[in-house]
Amino acid sequence: MFVLFIPIAVLGQDMPGKWSGVLTQDGKSFKIDITISQQGKNLTGTSRSTDDNGDFVEEKFTGISDGLNITINENEVTKCPEGLKCALKSLTGHFKVDSLNKKIVIEGDWTSNKIFQNKQYIPAVPSSGKFSITPTTSARPVSITPATPDRPLDGYYKKTNIKNAKVTPLPVLREADVVYSRRIWQEIDLREKMNQYLVAPKSRLIDALMDAIATGQLTAYDPIPTKDDPDGDEFSFPLTPEKAKLKMADSSVVSTFDKNGDKSGSKMVAGEFNPDSVLKFRIKEDVVFDKQRSVEEYRIIGIAPLIRQKVEGEAGLSFDYQPAFWLYFPQVRQVLVNKEVVNNRNDAPGLSFDDVFTKRLFKAYVVKQSNPLDERIKDHAIGIDRLYESEKIKKSLMDWELNLWQY
Repeated sequence: MFVLFIPIAVLGQDMPGKWSGVLTQDGKSFKIDITISQQGKNLTGTSRSTDDNGDFVEEKFTGISDGLNITINENEVTKCPEGLKCALKSLTGHFKVDSLNKKIVIEGDWTSNKIFQNKQYIPAVPSSGKFSITPTTSARPVSITPATPDRPLDGYYKKTNIKNAKVTPLPVLREADVVYSRRIWQEIDLREKMNQYLVAPKSRLIDALMDAIATGQLTAYDPIPTKDDPDGDEFSFPLTPEKAKLKMADSSVVSTFDKNGDKSGSKMVAGEFNPDSVLKFRIKEDVVFDKQRSVEEYRIIGIAPLIRQKVEGEAGLSFDYQPAFWLYFPQVRQVLVNKEVVNNRNDAPGLSFDDVFTKRLFKAYVVKQSNPLDERIKDHAIGIDRLYESEKIKKSLMDWELNLWQY
């Protein structure tokens, strides 16, 4: 006897109720119980993971089900035993039918980039595993019907490499092995010819990021400077998906008037988000030399789309480009690894956006380097001198490594 699993479509995506099963990580198994509420395709509910000692973690989640696949993103820890690290997980699974036992099974993968510890959420080293759940007796029956016929294959072979790709972990850095480190901020101008593939209509970088923020896969952080975070790029204050989307709206400063018609001040008014309005990205990264491996490498820490606010009635006057929000790049990699880049020379290679950044397939210029006065290049250089200073910084970083060796 064997169990036959057949893909199915769920009529109306009707799956509210309780589900239970197993979640695995590094060879260990945990019991998982999920309670789901549903409105259309949107899901909400709670999940509970329990270990062999009886300790359990409870979390709230949101998600989406299209009848064939389900995505659950945990976004709030409601119960976490003291002293433990509780991970916020993103679960992606698909429906199957166990024809032998006549029941529905959801199985798939989960990933985590953030943990809850000491009453705060902090980024963590990515972890992953598998999960499998089935409805309990208290769950409402799920009506099923054979899946609709597949669409004809658009081509003569099926591309699966990008969809099934996993993030390649970076080598571990020990503080004792880092003998040199400089922090730099660079900007990627999408109008540069080498960067134009990042705004291809079929696959935009900003679309991939905004979709992941909307579903809870990515957390956006407020770029507003504070006393403890003067640059606003230390991932201090998380934003809700709604607030992050509002930050990206094509906003402008408009005048306000009192009841007498006199100008009384100004306010910010948000418009509709236009992905074509994003012309630049800023990346924050560390350049480190690891003596253990004898290599100098660039490690991106954060990425931010830049926006430019306009002032109404001021002859086209607009502010300088500013970050709309910051994203933690190790978390961003989990999303970009499955997003294919449009290649203008060859459709076969199958490069992902993660490959673009890990292989440095973009052109950028330095806008700031760590310094005692915390100055940007534009604070002491104007015009073409900014570009010269940027190239000077790049050359000094390269020369530091070259000067280590004798030929």
